[in-house]
Amino acid sequence: MPNPTPGEFSMPPLSSPGSPGPKTMTDLLALADPERTLMTWLVRQRGATLTDIAAYTQTPPDLAQATVDSLMAAGFLKVDDTMTPAIFRPHLVSRQTRRVPDHIWHCLE
Repeated sequence: MPNPTPGEFSMPPLSSPGSPGPKTMTDLLALADPERTLMTWLVRQRGATLTDIAAYTQTPPDLAQATVDSLMAAGFLKVDDTMTPAIFRPHLVSRQTRRVPDHIWHCLE
């Protein structure tokens, strides 16, 4: 990525949905419908146990565990194992706010 010229700013490249780095809400669009629906629900709930996830998805616990493992491997979920039972929480980052370059503010004065 080239260096920005004075007055410009650059956004860091966002990770692709398949990479294990931080994810954004936009990355959820690349998920299959069942995983996207689960992640949307988890964002609203701010986390859930495996039992809660299995109940929500109406799947057996082993299939729910496989889905959770897949989402964790892709970087969409993190586990809070300090709680008993463990809580699976969305691992999403907020988009960086866009900064207006200073020369635009000077033009407006």
